[in-house]
Amino acid sequence: MHHTPIKHIATHRRIVAHLSLGLLAVSLLSGLMVVFVYHPSDAYGSVQRLTFLIPYGAFFRQLHYFSSEIFLVVLLGHVILELGRRAVATAHASWLYAVAGLVIVVLLMFSGFILKGDQSGSAAAQVALHLMGQTPLLDRLVPLVKDTELFYSKFFVWHVIFLPLLLVGMTWKHIGKILPRREYWVVGLGISVLLLLIVAMPEDIAPTATVEHLRGPWFFWGAENLLQLGLNSWQVTTIVVTPFGLLLLYPFVQKPLRVTAALALWLIGYTVVSLIV
Repeated sequence: MHHTPIKHIATHRRIVAHLSLGLLAVSLLSGLMVVFVYHPSDAYGSVQRLTFLIPYGAFFRQLHYFSSEIFLVVLLGHVILELGRRAVATAHASWLYAVAGLVIVVLLMFSGFILKGDQSGSAAAQVALHLMGQTPLLDRLVPLVKDTELFYSKFFVWHVIFLPLLLVGMTWKHIGKILPRREYWVVGLGISVLLLLIVAMPEDIAPTATVEHLRGPWFFWGAENLLQLGLNSWQVTTIVVTPFGLLLLYPFVQKPLRVTAALALWLIGYTVVSLIV
């Protein structure tokens, strides 16, 4: 049977959407295995015990890491494939829930990077808190994530409780389900395991180690480099949140192709800046 390009695109959309659910399930369940060992009062030490002392601890930590990384990439692909659909123009609420879910996933990834408790995680947290503290409106949110007595405690609560619950809620509102089909659960698990077998997870940098340069998560490199290029905090924050604002506006504008073009230009520019070492 001959399939038109439109049918092929629709099939690809469904595959990507279901695969993202499968990866989300793997990420959440593997995270449950990690959380029982993690202690905010000894972030770095508990992560090292998980990695080197707890049986199968390294496996579950890597499974959580790689499934989360792939989930974010697949989710970005899902959003890209959805751009241009006529249904987006009418299903405003569903689209807004999807964009909110994307924001939550980025926050989950960032908070997870911080919680490993090494030098790179601590440095990323300090940069993010500096950006928030120097940006109008966002400065009022700093107390929600910054604990003056126990640095990692609020990041832990957000990462383990509030953000996952919000993500599950946004996912349910967006597509009406959260559990993936069995085959996509298996595929998501298989891809994650394959990656952890052939790709090394970034090494943890001990708090006492001497290093010349620290880097945050890959999607934060652009913001770090923009600061090094001399932009002030609110300018960097504006650039970082621009794509999310464009995505929120997408179903409401009369010429969405212009928004798509703006998103493409932003992606190219941010990628170039991110690769500047």
